[in-house]
Amino acid sequence: MADDSIHEVHGRVRLQRDIASPQKDGSWMDNERQRIQAYEYLCHVGEAKEWIEACIREPIAPIEELEEELRNGIVLARLAKSFQPEVVRRIFEDRTKLQYRHSDNINYLFIAMQRVGLPEVFHFELTDLYEKKNIPKVIYCIHALSHLLVKKGMSPSIKNLVGKLNFTDEQLENTQQSLEQAGVPMPQFGNIQDALAKELTNKEPELSEEEKRWRYFQNNIDKVVKCENAVRATLARKLRRQYEEERRRKEEEARRRAEEERLRREAVARQRERNIVKVQAQIRMHLAHKELQDRKKHWAVNVDRIIALQSITRTAKQRREYLKRLHELKSSEGVVTQIQSRVRMIQARRKYLKRLEHYRGNQDAIVKIQSLWKGRRAEKAYKALSSLSNPHVKIVQDFIHLLDDSDNDFEEELELEKLRQLVIKMIRENLQTESELSELDTKISLLVKNRISLEEVIHLTSKKARIALSESNLLSDDGSKHNPFTARDKESRAKVEHYQNLFYILQTQPIYLARLMFMLNKTSGGVVTKLLENIVLTLYGYAQNTREEYLFLNLIKAAIKIEIDEISDLGEFWRANPLFIKLVLHYTRGAKERQFLRELLQPLVKSIINDNSLDLETEPVAILRALIRDEESRTGEKSARNYDAAPQVASEDPEVKAMQQAHSAKLREITDTFLNEIVGSLKKMPYGIRYIAMQMRESLMTKFPGNEAEVVKIIGNLIYYRYMNPAIVAPEAFDVIESNITPTQRKNLAEVAKMLHQISVNKQFNQDDESEAMNAYLSKSAKTFGLFFLEASTVVTAEDYFNIDEYVDLSRTQKPTILISPHEVFQVHRTLVENIGDIVEPSKDDPLSLILNDLGNPPPQSESKDNNSGAVTLSLVNRFAKIDDADSQVRNIFVETKRYILSVIRIQSGKNLLETLVAPVTEEQETKFTELQQRENDRQQAKREAAAAAKDKMGSVADLTGSRDAGLSPLSPLSATGMGMGSNAALLRGSDTQPMTFAILKKKALEGMARLEEEGKVSKANCYQDMIDSIAKDMLNKHRRRNQRRRELLSLKQTFGNLEEKSTYLNDQKKSYHDYINSCMTQLTSKKGKSKKTPFMFTRQYYHLRELEKSGKVPQFGSYKYTADVLHKKGVLISVADYSPKQYDKISLTIASDEAGVFSIEASFLGVKVAEKMELRLEDLLQAQYDGVQQMTLFDLAKVNLNLLIYLINKKFYV
Repeated sequence: MADDSIHEVHGRVRLQRDIASPQKDGSWMDNERQRIQAYEYLCHVGEAKEWIEACIREPIAPIEELEEELRNGIVLARLAKSFQPEVVRRIFEDRTKLQYRHSDNINYLFIAMQRVGLPEVFHFELTDLYEKKNIPKVIYCIHALSHLLVKKGMSPSIKNLVGKLNFTDEQLENTQQSLEQAGVPMPQFGNIQDALAKELTNKEPELSEEEKRWRYFQNNIDKVVKCENAVRATLARKLRRQYEEERRRKEEEARRRAEEERLRREAVARQRERNIVKVQAQIRMHLAHKELQDRKKHWAVNVDRIIALQSITRTAKQRREYLKRLHELKSSEGVVTQIQSRVRMIQARRKYLKRLEHYRGNQDAIVKIQSLWKGRRAEKAYKALSSLSNPHVKIVQDFIHLLDDSDNDFEEELELEKLRQLVIKMIRENLQTESELSELDTKISLLVKNRISLEEVIHLTSKKARIALSESNLLSDDGSKHNPFTARDKESRAKVEHYQNLFYILQTQPIYLARLMFMLNKTSGGVVTKLLENIVLTLYGYAQNTREEYLFLNLIKAAIKIEIDEISDLGEFWRANPLFIKLVLHYTRGAKERQFLRELLQPLVKSIINDNSLDLETEPVAILRALIRDEESRTGEKSARNYDAAPQVASEDPEVKAMQQAHSAKLREITDTFLNEIVGSLKKMPYGIRYIAMQMRESLMTKFPGNEAEVVKIIGNLIYYRYMNPAIVAPEAFDVIESNITPTQRKNLAEVAKMLHQISVNKQFNQDDESEAMNAYLSKSAKTFGLFFLEASTVVTAEDYFNIDEYVDLSRTQKPTILISPHEVFQVHRTLVENIGDIVEPSKDDPLSLILNDLGNPPPQSESKDNNSGAVTLSLVNRFAKIDDADSQVRNIFVETKRYILSVIRIQSGKNLLETLVAPVTEEQETKFTELQQRENDRQQAKREAAAAAKDKMGSVADLTGSRDAGLSPLSPLSATGMGMGSNAALLRGSDTQPMTFAILKKKALEGMARLEEEGKVSKANCYQDMIDSIAKDMLNKHRRRNQRRRELLSLKQTFGNLEEKSTYLNDQKKSYHDYINSCMTQLTSKKGKSKKTPFMFTRQYYHLRELEKSGKVPQFGSYKYTADVLHKKGVLISVADYSPKQYDKISLTIASDEAGVFSIEASFLGVKVAEKMELRLEDLLQAQYDGVQQMTLFDLAKVNLNLLIYLINKKFYV
């Protein structure tokens, strides 16, 4: 390609059509122009490569690999060092992989280019090179830098290699594709000198004739192309003269050869003449050299005389010049001194004015530098605060403002608590709506099946509406007797307090629930474990805040330990189905975990479902059948292959084998992409699942040491199969994607998920030709996945991550609360009582046993179901907290003394805390203390007003939580440590009899330190440095809490949004159910239009209706009277206790309905009522029938056939 340049335009490649090209239209010209552009770009890359090598004096990567070589910045840093060595400190030389530290190498070049004055218009961005967004801009910048350095004489000039380099067609095509994919404009390398000169001087540079010609061709490239086409046409027309021209060329060639022979002979003659001259020159040189040697020998003999003569001559000359200069200076001594003084003054003044002018001109930059310096100093001090084990008092004083609780902190705490309660409430409402929908669906199905009207289902709506009423209207008087949450007597109040103690113990001491789950999972059915599972999630508030998530993880930890302690080998764990795994699955479906899975898997899943031609089927039989279907559809004839061939026969088919190999290779490629993304997402993985994995690994390794490989498989099963695999197989169910997927797409996802599962457990395929490659890949990937699982199961402890200790609940200003229904409370009570022997060891001092003894027996099963009304807010109270013990008193003294110390440090400082406390008090310090008291009073008043406004705004949420104080969050570091300045207002005021002064404050602080020293909490020997360390720790924890609170707010907002979407969906579904019921009601009305049958005269039914009409008590939907004998003959009545069949004709039963779906039954013997009226509801009868009940008892006397009773009611009331 280098020989195809245009005449008189060096480096410009001629457009040339390939005659063999199949393109018949004009697109060949565009393709050829793009090819020329790729060629010229590679030449410019080669120019930059050779120039860099000339600057750094060492070879670098070839042209096709130069882009990757430049990305780590090592070559660029060495280039910067070649002309600006002072800017390059240390080059990061690691070439194993691209790391972020390599950007420092690139920054060295940026600084060096700024130092030499390269205009910023030529600079490239860091991402242009580091992320390969615009590599041509990088090459263009190197060219501009080379021209600038050549102008300054700091580097060799860059060569023009356009038209001098050769590249293969493959290299050109790859370059062309990469340029098209980048989508960035190609810089004008030909005008780079003009652009540089224009940027440097803002004037149009004077061009040479060659440059003017080149610019003309660049600006008129289309005309040049047209001209080339015209020339080619002219040459084509001259093809007929080729024979004559060829003949003339042969004649000229003969003459040229003769002339060359003549010139050769003349050259030989001239060469001989030159050889003779050369011999003569050598002879003359030898003679001259001999003469020079003789002269040197003469000088060597007389060297001392020559040196003495030269010395005398130079001494005399220097003496004369020195005496002359000395005479001139002595004659002008005063003038010289004055001139020197004035010159120095002028120089100093000029330097001062220049510096002053520089400062004024760069005032903004100086302010920024000062701000940066102050920020760095503050950052250094904060690092010292966080890293030093014994920070200085001055450092603590500089950052004491960190302990102040800002208005934003206050509002965020209120918002966080409000959101948490709303999320829990929304979850319960959604669960209630789902249960309601399930009931509606069941009732509708039963009503349709029994061919009756749906009008009677309206009672369900009214029943649900009654749930929204107050608790006093929900429960009957008999139910209130067993529901302490609705009663107001002293006994019920005490029982509620016991339940508060019970659920606090269950929440904070997970060993009880862990043992209970373990026992019930082995002995009880799925209904009991499902109920317990829901209650556990309710108890821990679905892990929506930090405290509840921390406690929930502790429960999982205890459950893991119990499960693993009970197994004897690792195989047992694979076969077991522990209940805590279900809780883990619920936990890992939270907002944080779903967001992580969405960000990780969405691009991977979309890459599969967007490829419509993708097929990852690897089963030989399935591939063979697909080929047969395709062949028959294409040819219209039955295939010769056996559709029901065995797997071994199918795998021997050549086409099947080839397709299976192709599918397997593609499956390995896609699986490798998934695997790399999963491994790379470790730092983003939620803490909870990693902590659970760590607990499983530690417990298994403790119980089964030396089985690390098998333990890693179990951890992989948890992290991948239980957590990630469902989101890959069913991405639409985990919000990974929004659209539905086809069976083929799901099959492809399932194949990838299956392969990843095989890798996670390192399970080999069956040995055959195809499985060898798969097993080799599986073994290699399993090592990578295993290392990932090990690293994923290594995290800090939950206490360090959540910053929670055992004293957090003792310092809460608000009690923790849970939302739970009375039925769930009673169910937990009943379950604990039934299994108390398996949960705790027999002991009188066990907290759970003491609470259960105080609660007594739980309500009966039927009555507790009647109390399954709306949820109640249960505040949790620690009955066994030892608040008045010695440690608590010491802690109170410590906190109070710390408050005194904080107030002292705000006013006064010293070398250490002891020196600060014993230093005398000045009037200035007392004034500052008075101002501090006033500020704290004003701030406390503003907080009270804000709290009152926030409480009014929260409304029902405040009532829901039962909070009486809109103060700090229970987990706020200010609450936990007493560092909030709002709590210091009363401390700084003192008392009415003794107002607080700064001197009294210091005295109280010294007294507190003395008491703490007696308790061994601080030491005077180290100048009370222990107290300073404690304050520094509070500062650091405050910052961590603020970040943690913001993360919780974001997570809760996202969760609340998702719950709102689900609530909207459920309500729409509920509305559709009611719309269906309304449509059925319309049909029912049309059926009811028929006239009712009139009973025959003088029958029992006739007289019964007459009596009802006379009394004015005719039921709306009818009333029917039967004798027990008639019902017995119909098979409805089976038997009546204490009565013989002979007496059945004397027993009357009346069935009436005055309310849709509700039937009253009265029984009498010889006209005397046997029992009180009994009510039956249609939905209860249908539900009992649905549950398989054959008989039921009326009045505790009569047994009836349920199916025939329903038939009788349908026939009399609805047909």
